[in-house]
Amino acid sequence: MELQTIGRSLPRVDGIEKVTGRANYTDDFKASRMLFAKILRSPYPHAMVLGIDASRARKLAGVKAVLTGADVPDEKLGISVRDRFILARDVVRFVGEPVAAVAADTVDTAEEALDLIEVDYKELPAIFDVEEAMKSDPAVAVHEGATSYVFSPGPQFYGFDRQRPNVFAHYQMGAGDTEKGMREADLIVENRFVTPRIHHGAMEPHAAIAQVEFNGGLTVWVADQVAHHETRAELCRVFGLPPSKLRVIVPYIGGGFGGKTNSAWPAPVAMLLALKTGRPVRLVFSREEVFVDGLTEVPMVLYIKDGVKKDGTLVAREMRVILNSGAYSNRIPRMTANMSFGAAGLYRMPYFRWDSFCVMTNEPPSGPMRGYGGTPLNFAIESQMDMIARELGIDPAELRQKHIFKEGEKNLVGGVTECIGAAESLTRVSKWIEERKTIPPEKGPWRSGTGVAVVGKIFRSGGPAAALVKVHDDGTVEVRHSASESGQGCNTVMAQVAAEEFGISMDGVKVVFSDSAVTPYDVGSIASRSTWNTGHAVRLACQDAKRQIFRLAAQRLKVPAESLEIKGGRIYVRENAPQGIQVHDLFVRDGLLTPGTWLLEAGEILGSGVYAGASGRPGDEKQQRLSGAVFAYGAVAVSVAVNVETGEVRVLKAASGHDMGQPINPRMCEAQMDGGVGMGVGAALYETMAIENGVTINPNLVDYKLPTMVEVPVGEDAASMLVTTPLHKDGPYGAKGFGESTNCPVAPAIANAVYDAVGVRIKSLPITREKILEGLSK
Repeated sequence: MELQTIGRSLPRVDGIEKVTGRANYTDDFKASRMLFAKILRSPYPHAMVLGIDASRARKLAGVKAVLTGADVPDEKLGISVRDRFILARDVVRFVGEPVAAVAADTVDTAEEALDLIEVDYKELPAIFDVEEAMKSDPAVAVHEGATSYVFSPGPQFYGFDRQRPNVFAHYQMGAGDTEKGMREADLIVENRFVTPRIHHGAMEPHAAIAQVEFNGGLTVWVADQVAHHETRAELCRVFGLPPSKLRVIVPYIGGGFGGKTNSAWPAPVAMLLALKTGRPVRLVFSREEVFVDGLTEVPMVLYIKDGVKKDGTLVAREMRVILNSGAYSNRIPRMTANMSFGAAGLYRMPYFRWDSFCVMTNEPPSGPMRGYGGTPLNFAIESQMDMIARELGIDPAELRQKHIFKEGEKNLVGGVTECIGAAESLTRVSKWIEERKTIPPEKGPWRSGTGVAVVGKIFRSGGPAAALVKVHDDGTVEVRHSASESGQGCNTVMAQVAAEEFGISMDGVKVVFSDSAVTPYDVGSIASRSTWNTGHAVRLACQDAKRQIFRLAAQRLKVPAESLEIKGGRIYVRENAPQGIQVHDLFVRDGLLTPGTWLLEAGEILGSGVYAGASGRPGDEKQQRLSGAVFAYGAVAVSVAVNVETGEVRVLKAASGHDMGQPINPRMCEAQMDGGVGMGVGAALYETMAIENGVTINPNLVDYKLPTMVEVPVGEDAASMLVTTPLHKDGPYGAKGFGESTNCPVAPAIANAVYDAVGVRIKSLPITREKILEGLSK
């Protein structure tokens, strides 16, 4: 099939809106009599709340409402574990936990009111070290009595451990007897890796506006990646609202990367205050609030032990991973399983064991970040692969090529590998970086090196997506979907799908998105699923609309409906192209109505499509293709320069290659890789949230170091390579998702290049100057 729109780098449908400043984000919406909200937060990492006196705040002119934990619903929020009140009751568990909320006529008045609220705390012992927290009988149980908490429906590994009260999920899986494999090995390589808490760095802070409607319902505008799935369901459950009483609208999102998947904030606080005052309420987090209560990357400790033959053959691998969720659970339990599939889906070996734990501490809550644990996982695995190669004198790329699964092979969880471009990605980026390799200077402090890393990242094809497609009387095709447009370009993808199906140009497509009053259900813009799931749903809805069109046109043309095609707004007979009619000919003008109004005998042409995707555990024999169907593969190669006098690391060049089957919009695919490299450079060299005794000491974009364009290779120093074969037979037009995988291999590639340059192996991120100099001194 020759594609007309799919596979072309067409301009984004939201491009003009955004570059001219006309695009609306949550904070841009205004309402009459709107109030402004602020939150009072705990200064302690762990304390009892003995009492709150808000009387002075309530008397302040302009203050319309002050709420505390006593005013919130009894139902707790929680995607995995229902463990958190909207405002703290009795106990606070991290510095920054909300204890009170104010709505006032102005932001300044709301902030002044916070200073007038007096909270009586009794400080409690706190625990911050995740390995100490996971022990039996730890010094501190973050949640006393947690075994009575309600767990959301999910895998059987969810649940608090009675012996280890801070462990709330424990996931295990494996293949074969690893102890036997270790005995068969010629070399054992065992290491411990540590990755830090990282800020998502989205330009738009978390924001919500809530408005009470005349019928007692609520309309909420919110920057949320899963608003029409988990967030709306959670809010209805906690507030006791039927779904018909809660309308959720998600405007453009100014970056998400997993950080806007937390149903707890800030929508429920705005809703409470709107219900209390009867007026619209706007709540926008400050940057400091986003740092401490807007989710972060999960800090991890990763142990990896490999048994290897002298020729480099991997015989056995054991991994033990400890995830620090902070004070609340969020989505962390699901991450343990997701990461294990990533560990089991790339490299061939006979024996494998995975053991992972979700552990609570008195630090800020963590959650998903682009890759869903992929960067920590790949840092450990790909550093380990490099260490094995160098120990055995094998080229690091060759060692990886030796073990990468081939098309049709079963991976370590029993799924069939499909549409794998890992080997080609590695070959292409390795060749590119080798051709541009910098020759080390004989004199001076700078030393250069190169490094590679590979990724196999599972993305989520499960969970339904629905779409509607309306064909207007002028032939315009209107697509309605509920994926969130967070900058990744999903609206453009959906428009290209519709344009392809109807054989029209992009300007003949209108996209309406993410408004629960008019757009159908979707799980959300997470897990690289939008192109696959929502794209499938849009295509099915287009096909349904075309069937309706063909049925109506067949009556006019007196031919079978199955003999018809449509292109450019014209319906014609496939074997007799001159015989046809225009789409607008299906509509009849009614002279009794307003001139220009058109009626259709069928009411309207409205196609619907639902794509449920695959579900279940990868490796399930009933769905044996799932694991291969939902993997994205790729590789990154970099060259670096390291200053042996100062420890400075500069990334000189970077090549990123990833498979995505059929690219819907090649330039947007390249942009995903460009952005992934930028985020990966930050994770490798600069980013970490510094926390001392539970207090985040760098909660701003001055003290928290993000890479700029100066630190990220661009232009001739960078390459983004589309690995388009093989196409995925189950994807829309052969496409599959891949955006989450693009940053995952960058940090280990840089770490491997640093070792190549100066012989210093860094096992904890970020790779700072101090660590380099310490390594050189040894």
